[in-house]
Amino acid sequence: MNFDKYTKFIDILNKDLEAMFEHQKDYIFCKEGCSYCCEYGEYPFTEIEFNYLMDGYKKLNEETKKIIVKNIKNIQKDKNGYYKCPFLIDKKCSVYNNRGIVCRTFGLLNKEADGKVNGPFCGKLGLNYSNVYDKETKELLINVIEENHYKNLPRVFNLNINNFRELDLVKELGIEFGDQKSLEKWLKEYAE
Repeated sequence: MNFDKYTKFIDILNKDLEAMFEHQKDYIFCKEGCSYCCEYGEYPFTEIEFNYLMDGYKKLNEETKKIIVKNIKNIQKDKNGYYKCPFLIDKKCSVYNNRGIVCRTFGLLNKEADGKVNGPFCGKLGLNYSNVYDKETKELLINVIEENHYKNLPRVFNLNINNFRELDLVKELGIEFGDQKSLEKWLKEYAE
């Protein structure tokens, strides 16, 4: 499969995301070795994202592949819907350059379909946006923001994959994202 167009899209997206994360740095506490976002989730991937991920997997050394295969088998045994990403090894993503959009955008505030603000779950652990977001009401704590005179206000981004599908750039490049499923379901189909 040729990923030239998708890679071009990812390069542009990464630059935009770097700017978003930089703008929100007063509220973001992600750092190397922090892998809470990869420890427990469903990890929705579109077809092209999954194929791109597996392209990265194919380039790994055999020892790393064996660890990932073992992790996948453990997920398939557990079947509780939420799981540790099988590509996470020693708190690092083994396919980092080929990770999905959900992985790239995690940590930012996201607007839900009902208009509510969805903070990253790591905020419950005292991490991203925990200093300005009420996880119970799903609202920003405006009084805290004003009292602390933050340089940049928290921004809520619309990071739903359907919004990415509608971007002019995606249309110009002719990218088809395909179906969206959990990583677990894609891996099951891939193994069959």
